[in-house]
Amino acid sequence: KESYGGGGGGGSRSASREPVDLTPFEDMPSDKFIPGKVARCLSFGAFVTVASEDGTEADGLVHITEIRDGFVENVEDELSVGQEVEVRVKSVDNGKLSLSMKREE
Repeated sequence: KESYGGGGGGGSRSASREPVDLTPFEDMPSDKFIPGKVARCLSFGAFVTVASEDGTEADGLVHITEIRDGFVENVEDELSVGQEVEVRVKSVDNGKLSLSMKREE
């Protein structure tokens, strides 16, 4: 497996990682903000680790367009690894957790 440069993941990426059950996040109201911590930054957004009320932890993607209102040129100008943020669950689809830092429109 080839590695690629860029933002540091805290060793949380491993080939044998079990898929996380995202069921606890499916019924979360889309206007409810929950605390999260930035796990890694990429050119298209940031992965944020969040926990549900039952303690289930999962990484979700905050797309670059969901970081704040207005144009974001560089994710790392807005967020840094380890930063604590408030996010809301936009959707859970095909095992992927989509998050937003913006208020609902």
